[in-house]
Amino acid sequence: MEEIKEIKEIKEIKEIKEKTQKKSKGIGFKLLFMSLVMGLLLLGLLCISGQLKSRENTYKKAKYDIANSAGGTLDFTGPVIAVPYRKTWTENVYKDGKQFKETRTEDSYKIIQADTTRINVTLNSELRTVGIYSTPVFTGNAGINSTFSYTKLNDSSDTVYYPSKAVFCIKINNSSVMERPVFTINDKQLQTDLYTIFGAQYIGAPLPYTEGKYNFKVSLALRGAEKISYSISSKETYFKMESDWPSPGFTNYTFLPDTRTINDNGFTAEWHIPFGTDDLHQYIGADLIESVNLYKKLHRALTYGFFFIIIPFLILFLFEIFAKIQLHPMHYLLSGAATVLFFLLLLAISEHTMFEPSYIAAALAASVTVSLYLISITKKYTLGIIMMLIFVLLYSFLYFSLRSEDYALLLGSIFAFSILVGIMYVTRKVDWYKLERK
Repeated sequence: MEEIKEIKEIKEIKEIKEKTQKKSKGIGFKLLFMSLVMGLLLLGLLCISGQLKSRENTYKKAKYDIANSAGGTLDFTGPVIAVPYRKTWTENVYKDGKQFKETRTEDSYKIIQADTTRINVTLNSELRTVGIYSTPVFTGNAGINSTFSYTKLNDSSDTVYYPSKAVFCIKINNSSVMERPVFTINDKQLQTDLYTIFGAQYIGAPLPYTEGKYNFKVSLALRGAEKISYSISSKETYFKMESDWPSPGFTNYTFLPDTRTINDNGFTAEWHIPFGTDDLHQYIGADLIESVNLYKKLHRALTYGFFFIIIPFLILFLFEIFAKIQLHPMHYLLSGAATVLFFLLLLAISEHTMFEPSYIAAALAASVTVSLYLISITKKYTLGIIMMLIFVLLYSFLYFSLRSEDYALLLGSIFAFSILVGIMYVTRKVDWYKLERK
């Protein structure tokens, strides 16, 4: 009898051991399949990221085409007086082992700055579209008034000036000018033409006198797209800009405005630069910024894509543990696919309408689909409601992260840590070795 009892005990121990091994294998295989499914979904996110980059490149090309057809970004400088000169010098050259003196010449321009320049720019803006893409373009006027003190330049032993060929000129592309301007110099009107100075295009008129005080006036009818910038070319500069565009940017320039007013009806900005330099690479101006940078937001949203895979998976896994349901890896795959396709839906819809409604529509589509799918396969409405609340939390977090660019990393870190703490708390009493095989 004792031997039979021992045999039974050995059999029971063996059965328990085999059962435990099967349970472990079951959980192990489940986690392995979940890892494979997550890998497939991450691959899907990469494909969506590629599609996003492709659409962004199409958008940039459309913006470039619109800007070019509207005259391009508007950059100008001046007025200045350009006096041509020729410099001559000799150099020692060596040929066939012998030294020779060779005469060299260089033709260039001496640039004379204005004493004071006052510029008033007024711009009227609108959005131009190509297909579904748009970019701001503008037309307007720049009234320029300058004063010059021009003294005839004296020749030197190696430099000869040609004051009879000197010109008043403004550096600007002819594509940015809507009408041929007329320069008024000391109340005398001068017709303008195109000149090439230092390899760049200038609009200018011959200098009427060889020296003296000059009062310069011109009204430029302008057009352009996306931005307007002015290169400081005077000893003292006053610059005022008015536009009906409501979202300007001033930070990409050398000097910020001294005063500015911005509202829904446009902006006004004023600069006073009391000291000019010979460096023509000091700029003032404004960018016409589109208030919603859609593709930047979408790129940032995709950086949180992993949350939208791992968190629903963890919730479904916890449902298996606590709600006594059994889910197949295919259920995980289909549920995860719906959350990944949220990003593709967001991209597609937001290209046609405002970002906020697009976000709500895509979020509702993904969350409602997964929640109803979970109810359908488990027949438990409570689980679907819980999953819906989880998605509300997820999409709310993502939305506020997109709106709070400066605090996005902080919010993301706190959110991820909070999720981890919550899962650790919920599963603190789970004995992972005694889980029944689902």
